[in-house]
Amino acid sequence: MTSTTKTVAITGAGSGIGRGIAEAFVDAGYSVFASDVSSERLQETAKELGEPPGLRTQQVDVSDYAAVEAFVAEAAAETGTLDVMVNSAGVFDGYADVQETTPELWNKILSVNLTGAFYGCRAAAKRMIQQKSGRIITIGSVAGQRGAADGLSYVASKAGIEGMNRRLSIDVGPHNVTANVVAPGVIKTNLRATSEELLGELVSTQQRGIGVSPEIMDFLIPAHRSAEPADVASVVVFLASEAAGYVNGQVITVDGGWTAT
Repeated sequence: MTSTTKTVAITGAGSGIGRGIAEAFVDAGYSVFASDVSSERLQETAKELGEPPGLRTQQVDVSDYAAVEAFVAEAAAETGTLDVMVNSAGVFDGYADVQETTPELWNKILSVNLTGAFYGCRAAAKRMIQQKSGRIITIGSVAGQRGAADGLSYVASKAGIEGMNRRLSIDVGPHNVTANVVAPGVIKTNLRATSEELLGELVSTQQRGIGVSPEIMDFLIPAHRSAEPADVASVVVFLASEAAGYVNGQVITVDGGWTAT
């Protein structure tokens, strides 16, 4: 099947940034394939977006390569092409330091945040290289740049995303495919709650509340506010556009100036 409608596949679209990205691509006229580990959250996403005809939802555990591959294959088959892949699935480790980071917590965070992103990149890249076009966009974090931005495993996973993307951009660049990372700073999402739901005891006993209050944090950010999911989604949609065709291998930080302080 071929279509003039562009197709985007998004992981982690059941809440937060991923949901905002799905909404932005629906508004941009894309055929949107949204996935999440929680079918209930996907239903909430569809309802919140008004159940548009161009939206498809599928439950996917990004730590399962076969599931990711099947999701990407279905998205590509629907319209005959995969134009954009957005790896947005992620979980939070509760600011766990080296002593609190158990092997189980480390492996779970890395399996979702880094390995899950790799699975999405690989499944998308082989199709985009073949079709000689495409955009791969992965959601990183300022935690990949600042050690104090989160816990040990989360910081490692987000730093790994940036390194992986640099090499990925070299692999796909000659094929008219770009690979970039969008790294949000402080953002208004329910990542902590969804992470506790997924990780259970791995994080629930480790929520130490490190950091400052939201009010003080907003004051420390030059923009004097935390980001909304739409602030991140607009950058993702730009990177998916023709206007960003020469942007490759980059990390675009969306933090209101926080990393400049």
